[in-house]
Amino acid sequence: MGAVVSISGRITTDTSDRMRSSLADTLRSKPDTLTVDLSQVDHMDTSGLATLIEAMRIARKQDTQLVLRGVQEQPRYSPRSHGA
Repeated sequence: MGAVVSISGRITTDTSDRMRSSLADTLRSKPDTLTVDLSQVDHMDTSGLATLIEAMRIARKQDTQLVLRGVQEQPRYSPRSHGA
């Protein structure tokens, strides 16, 4: 049995709790495979990455295969202009 969780929008410290809850709720049913669809994610900061790592650790403990789908490339660094 497999499950899919679709994530969309910007994943930041303000929104990663919703992503964490959605992943945790799905993992509680102990699917054989959990596919996380990130194709509609515009931006993900380190809190989103930490949430994915947390989900990966839970999945490993219960022998659930975690698959990331639709990973988008994003800049590593966004320079900001600061007025003098």
